[in-house]
Amino acid sequence: MKNKISVLLAIAAFALIITSCKKSSNSPDDNSNSSSNSTSTSTIIESGSWHVTYYHENSNDHTSNFSGYTFTFNANGTMSATVSGVTTSGTWSNDDSHNEFHMNIGTSSPLNDISNGWLIITKTATEFDLKDDNTAHNEELHFTKI
Repeated sequence: MKNKISVLLAIAAFALIITSCKKSSNSPDDNSNSSSNSTSTSTIIESGSWHVTYYHENSNDHTSNFSGYTFTFNANGTMSATVSGVTTSGTWSNDDSHNEFHMNIGTSSPLNDISNGWLIITKTATEFDLKDDNTAHNEELHFTKI
């Protein structure tokens, strides 16, 4: 009788261990599009130069307004946007705990269009996708690493 109880306890313990294991986020079965969400926004955005590959406002495509622009985000919170040899300086900040990203760059178009607060949709080592943090505005902005 003691052997049966011991065997049942061992089986129960084994089943508990197996069912409590979490699937690794690096599993080949994981189809998540935000593979670097655990990596800080600063680490991602500060590594290299970026360009706008998608900017839509209220279902209107304004991506071409950013053609030729190169964006650089520095560790000290400064940023720059350069097009045709002309550089505009600004600032950026982020709050990973609230999934927020903020930019303030320039007062003229098209840069003033992206100077506001954003919610981070996806961030990977090569892509950074944002949507306007004001739900009254239907804006989405994507940066891709150069």
